[in-house]
Amino acid sequence: MALPWHIPLEAVSSLKENERPIESSQLLHYCNLNIHKNPCEELQTGLMCEIGMNNKEPSVIQRLIASGMTVARLNLRDLEPDASAQLIQSIRQAVFNYSTELDYVYPLALIVDVRGPDVVTGDLKGGPRTMIELVQNETIRLTTDPSWRECGTVDCLFIGYDHLTELHPSDIIYIDSLTSGKIKLSVLEVGDDSIECNILSGGKIGAKMTVRISKVPNDVDITNKINHENFDLISSDSSQQPFEYMEDQIAWAVAFDIDAVLVPNAQNSQDLCYVRNILSEKGKHILVFACIDSVMGLDNIDVLLSEADGIYIDKCVLSTDLPVEKIFIAQKVILAKCNYAGKPCICKAVINEQIPTLCVTDIANLVLDGADVLSLELHYDSPLKKFSPSFDAFRMAEHCIAAAAVICRQAESILWQPKTYGNLKLMQNTLEEPSKAVCVSAVELAMRSRAVVIICLTNSGRTAKILSHGKPTCPIVAVTRSCHTARQLRFWRGIRAMHYFEDAKNTWILEVESRIHSALDYCKAKRMLCAGDAYVVVTSLRRGVGYCDSVRLLYASARDTVFVE
Repeated sequence: MALPWHIPLEAVSSLKENERPIESSQLLHYCNLNIHKNPCEELQTGLMCEIGMNNKEPSVIQRLIASGMTVARLNLRDLEPDASAQLIQSIRQAVFNYSTELDYVYPLALIVDVRGPDVVTGDLKGGPRTMIELVQNETIRLTTDPSWRECGTVDCLFIGYDHLTELHPSDIIYIDSLTSGKIKLSVLEVGDDSIECNILSGGKIGAKMTVRISKVPNDVDITNKINHENFDLISSDSSQQPFEYMEDQIAWAVAFDIDAVLVPNAQNSQDLCYVRNILSEKGKHILVFACIDSVMGLDNIDVLLSEADGIYIDKCVLSTDLPVEKIFIAQKVILAKCNYAGKPCICKAVINEQIPTLCVTDIANLVLDGADVLSLELHYDSPLKKFSPSFDAFRMAEHCIAAAAVICRQAESILWQPKTYGNLKLMQNTLEEPSKAVCVSAVELAMRSRAVVIICLTNSGRTAKILSHGKPTCPIVAVTRSCHTARQLRFWRGIRAMHYFEDAKNTWILEVESRIHSALDYCKAKRMLCAGDAYVVVTSLRRGVGYCDSVRLLYASARDTVFVE
């Protein structure tokens, strides 16, 4: 077989003579930045958006994908199984329509937000539709006495938490509010079956409002809330009511081939092991992300990282358990540990459609700190509707995603590479597997040759993940026949997965060259590769080896790839 895209070195007119060398310090790097230079058109950071009843139409989802969405998030907490199934069907229809337009399969990852049983307040005295207002600087009593379960007032509320009286004075309690913000209480006095609290921030509440207790272990017994012998019976009747138990949600996720699950308020390895036990053998391929919502989870970040496949952080939720002035420190610690371990980190980001410039710095800093995926919060009930009847919330959501993509691309273009290139030293300690040794060589070769892309062939995605851990200076194009692998690789920054589905060739050499051929066509279509550009190929020379054992440095030609058998 001939490789017409592999041109001889003499044909390369210039090896990027106009490129500036890598500066020795970050200070000099920032001093010499060219603000007029255009960034790469291919976005390396992932963008995650929540899909719900507000944007469930396939046409709307397709427009979000076209704007830059790479991960779709579903919150199963308040949805019925039938509604969740309709959302999945809409998402996959949108992906099919978009892939048809592109002439290649667009891998969109799906992640679900599962919830365990929450600590909630009891019913109110006036009935299920009654609302009461808690006024700032007044006091209220919280009790575990069952006699108050259905007759709560502004003076006393029932809390379904058996360890309520184990709190101490000055502990903080948050209650969801029907108005903006959360209700904040401070414990004044602890009794036998109740506690006296001062209302630091007031608001209106209804029946069964979610309660969050700061700096207290998550002792809610999620394993005994459901009888596993009756699990099939509960699952069969679940179509008539929203998901109530974590087991139901995870079983649904496995049945619909979801790519990852978010475990809320993960505090120790037992929380993640319990989820993996529910996933069992059928769901072992599903990624498990630990949500860091509390100080206890932050203190156990090393344990959680060793057990989880990735981390999710929401600064707004974490700020309820950590002083606001320490949030940026926690963000840098978590992102650095995830980059060190080579595991993806999803960070919450908000774009204000009224004043979007306020969010530019926050999004850019997340990219510079090493975030793999940004979770964007899109508002479809914007107050701008009151002032402009023609306001299109769906178009504004598209603009927000597109704006975030532009910010990410600009931040990626100014990243000082030695800051992340140091990950090679971490990988060079003891190379306990051959894949890591080959990937380290590929990353270093790409850096020294100024390669514009690394093309790797992978089945499980492990080779692409190791390459991403090395933080190369160029994007990684992972070619795989597994659609599930292609979707899951969306969580790793810098990886562009390509689902290869052509008929298998007669020999392994022809199969390898056919996959490289498709990857090169993809790179040229995405304007990632031009004539004379260097690129690195990581492949296996034998079928069934189990790891990539070959690294090649090639230069692209202007001609299309043509097979000669």
